[in-house]
Amino acid sequence: MAGVAAKHSGVSIDQDFAECGEVLVDKIQIQQVMLNLVRNAVEAMANSPRKLLTLKLLPQVGEIEMSVSDTGPGLTVSARDRLFSPFSGTKDAGMGIGLSVCREIIESHGGRISAGENADGGTVFRFTLPFVRNDDGG
Repeated sequence: MAGVAAKHSGVSIDQDFAECGEVLVDKIQIQQVMLNLVRNAVEAMANSPRKLLTLKLLPQVGEIEMSVSDTGPGLTVSARDRLFSPFSGTKDAGMGIGLSVCREIIESHGGRISAGENADGGTVFRFTLPFVRNDDGG
């Protein structure tokens, strides 16, 4: 669904999904996080000459890392400071709770979420989720 919206907006999508270990998640909640991050990225690139959405899934030590990058204008320092606070959105429409809900979902799964500058310009959101642990502690 998010891919259709991105294509409709003239956004190119680059995906790099590495083989990773198993994670135990509420599928609907993680889909909600991804949909929110992708929708925000697509909206951020509305006036950008280069519209590239990059989705990456990489294994890390004990966890997976998912990143959603855009080539929009990036975040101001003041926006970055309050990014995950409820009711502090930067868009004209919306309530400003999407990213705070994303944070709650990811943290409830034992992960972390953060935002930073994309090396190609724009913003990158990253979240982690822990691998399922075996009964032997591994």
